[in-house]
This record gives sequence, structure tokens and C-alpha cells, in this order.
Amino acid sequence: MITALLPIFFAILLLGLPIFAALAFAVILSIQFFGNTDPVIVPMRMFSGMNNFSLMAIPFFILAAELMRIGGLSDRLIDLAKALVGWVPGGLAAATVLSCLFFGSISGSSPATVVAIGSIMFPALVAAGYDKRFAIGVIATAGTLGPIVPPSIALIIYGSVTGTSVGRLFAAGLLPAILIASILIAYCIVYSSFKGYGRSTFPSLREIGSAFKAAAWGLGLPVILLGGIYSGVFTPTESAAVACIYGLFVGMVVYRKIDVKNLLSTLNSAGLMSASLLLITAGASAFSWLLAITGAPTQLASEVLSWTEDPIQVMALFNVVMIIAGFFLDSASAIIVLSPLLQPIAAQVGVDSTHFGVITLINFSVGMITPPVGLNLFVAMAISKMTLPEVFKACLPLIGLMLLSLVIITYVPWISTYLPDLIYR
Repeated sequence: MITALLPIFFAILLLGLPIFAALAFAVILSIQFFGNTDPVIVPMRMFSGMNNFSLMAIPFFILAAELMRIGGLSDRLIDLAKALVGWVPGGLAAATVLSCLFFGSISGSSPATVVAIGSIMFPALVAAGYDKRFAIGVIATAGTLGPIVPPSIALIIYGSVTGTSVGRLFAAGLLPAILIASILIAYCIVYSSFKGYGRSTFPSLREIGSAFKAAAWGLGLPVILLGGIYSGVFTPTESAAVACIYGLFVGMVVYRKIDVKNLLSTLNSAGLMSASLLLITAGASAFSWLLAITGAPTQLASEVLSWTEDPIQVMALFNVVMIIAGFFLDSASAIIVLSPLLQPIAAQVGVDSTHFGVITLINFSVGMITPPVGLNLFVAMAISKMTLPEVFKACLPLIGLMLLSLVIITYVPWISTYLPDLIYR
């Protein structure tokens, strides 16, 4: 069955079916023609894959992000980012990266971050004289910070399939996200210095304070969520519901950007996004179940460890595998299918599950800016009116920086484990 599973899956994908259908049908056909189990079990496994308390957080976080996006937060976060880093060479590009980091801490989603920040910053960057390719490359790549900085939808999925504490995973993502943002900002400064792009004047303390005050309600959301989780006031799933109430209050009462009409539209779009993600989760759950019952994880572990037990070599191999998988699978599917296979092997060579979760997420974040299924590329195409090859070429130098960050985070586990160990010791 396993020999047939992957060829069937890729054949169905080539026919143009959605990923969740390709995953589910690959399992059904493999069982039907090569197994001795009744295929009726597949829908049952799909439902049980979604019947997970941790996954309840996903629709709430998606809705919270949408509420904050339409509630006028994007403009305020961008103004704050400009006040903080707009004075460096290429300050507008650096502010774009910082804005994505700020918004990612609210949305937890890569495409949502690209839409919210890119739709505002791309026209501003082009109007300021920045090259279109450089501008869209920075936006598409910085959008990958969305799932890495906590709270993160992808980390919730990883925690649910590996049994890793979601609270520890949220803490683990913060320093790696700051590291990646710092590397991208450094690139913006160096590139802009060579190109002679301008910068804004150094802001006064009053201007910085004013920008902080305007964005304070938005920045307060991750503080409340993470503070509530780490203090034990509520679980990550409960924190997602709190985020929705907070986002609705800020958008309707404080910023007064949300009315009944766009609230209904937001509920509709958040529902569709949530349904799409949970369908993928269901299909991937059935896929990973078939891998598990056939003993594929054990066989894979034996094969890998027969080659080498050196953690450096094992993690290098896993990074290559996950990057290639990210070319063809969206993050949710890839996490659900590969994490139960690879995480136990990583644990055997001494890699902490929390650390491995961050590594996994960064690998699949690279997949968000690589064809053929990189969602950030398609969102960036819509924003910039550029072709897929043009957007991908624009991202290539920054993909190299993402891979550099991946290597650093892989082999310096302290970056991922320091905060979780500090909070949960």
C-alpha cells in the first residue's frame, strides 16, 4: 500500500483535484486495490482527525486576524514600524518586514500577513522609487513570519499531531521569528544602500510615542493572549476565543471600522478559510493514519538510523526532505503527514520536540514562497500584477536568507528552547 500511496497521490494532484481530495482519494484507492481493510474507515479517520480540541483554536484565530485586519490595525502597525526603523537606509522596506512581524503576531497566517501588509506597502514602496521586484520579494518573504511568530496556526497543528505543548511551541517561535526578521531587515539596509534608496528623518520621541499609542490596542492582543496562556489563565484554544472578542471590540468600539455589513462578510470569509484548512487537515489525517498502521514510521526510522545516528547529518537530511515536500504540499498537509514520521526519529538522536517543531515550520514557510503551491507567491501576484516567474525570481535572494536562518536555528537549538525552558521550568 505504501509503495502505491505516493504515486497515486501525485497522479491525482496532477489531475487538478484539491489537495484534501488528493490525500483522501490516495488513501481510499490504496486500501481498495492493495489492502484488506474496508475503505469506509477513511471518512471515519478524516472526522477523527478534525475532532481535536486543539484544532478548535484555528477558526477563532483566523476570525481574530480578519477582524483586526478590517478593523484598521494594519495602517497603525505600519506607522509604528516606520517610526522605529524608517530612518535607516531603505527604511520603508525595513518597515515592511517589521510590519509583517507585528501583524504576524496577530494573524498567525502567512497569506493573511502578505495581504494585510502588502496591499498597503507595495504601492508605497513603488511610489517611493523602490524596484518592483525587490518590493514584492520582501513582502512575500516577510509574510512567512506570520506562522512563525506566536500565536501560530501551524504550530497548533504541529502540537496536535505530535503531542507537543502548544504553549511551549508558542514560546519557541518568538526568538527565531525575531532572528529571521533581523536578517531580512539587514538585507534591506545593505541592498538599499547600494541602490541609493532614501530614508526618512530620525523620529522624535514624541512621534515614536504617538505611533505606539495608536497601535497599542493591536499590540495588546498578543500580549494578552500569550500572557494568559503562560500564566495559566486560559488554554491556547480559549485564548483564540478571547482574541475574537478582543478583535471585535477593538474594531467596532475603539477604531470604529467594523459595521454589521463588513462583520457578516468577515464571518463568511473566515468560515470559508477555516473550512478549507480543516478539510486539508482531515485528508492529511487519513493519509498519516495509513502511514502509521503500515509501520512506515518505524521502517523509516530504521532506515535513517542505519545510515547515520549523527544529529547533524540526520537534521540536514530532514531539512532537505521537508523543503522538497514544501514544494508540493501546503503547510498544514505537510505538517500532518511528515511530523509524525520525522519527529520520533529526531527525538531518538536528541532533538527536542519543541525545537523540531520550529525547524519544521521554517522549512514549510520556505515552501510558501516556492512554486508550484507557494500561496504567498499567488497572493503577491495579485497584489503586484506580476507573473509567477517574476515573483519567484524576486524571492530567490531572500529564500537564500531564509535557508541561512534555517541552518542557524537548526544547529543552535538554544534559539528555540531558551524561552520555553525559562517559562516552563
